[in-house]
Amino acid sequence: MQLPLPGNAAHRYPLKFALAVMLAVSATVFLIATLKLPGLVIALALTAAAWLMFNSRPASSEQIALRNSIRLSAEDLQDVIIEFQDFELSEDTEAIADRTLHRPALLDLDCASPEIEAFHFDLAGARRFLRRLNTRLQFSSVTNDELETLLKVTDKRAAELKDSWLLARKAALALGTDYNRRKNQD
Repeated sequence: MQLPLPGNAAHRYPLKFALAVMLAVSATVFLIATLKLPGLVIALALTAAAWLMFNSRPASSEQIALRNSIRLSAEDLQDVIIEFQDFELSEDTEAIADRTLHRPALLDLDCASPEIEAFHFDLAGARRFLRRLNTRLQFSSVTNDELETLLKVTDKRAAELKDSWLLARKAALALGTDYNRRKNQD
């Protein structure tokens, strides 16, 4: 049975945790035995204070580091999204030439290229993931294990989106401007 403590302290420090529990129980028994009803009231107050202390402790340095790493991976996702938005919406002459003369298929959501379809799918997933990520990081009750899993997922999504973006750009360049005519002839 796991106790509901932040970061599951029972698993990280089993001897210290066992000693703390034994000390608390013995102090409670001593207070009740010597002071009777006032001892019970004091023991309940101390138990409540200890419970609050365990449940509302500030984030550990490990949690802060994990949250920062997750934010950095999220920035990698955001960088690819911004690159695509620049490609899609920029008024820069190079961007306009790139999206009209070299890679128009990259903006076509109905393009039959598997690489371009995969990129648009990954892009939509990354946008949804980022919307939910900040909410998830706001929870103070998230354990270190959950944060490590979230970091792995964020790193994986960032790498997949970056690879997908590069493959889609390469595929769109290979298709050129007449990809619609080739698609209609097939």
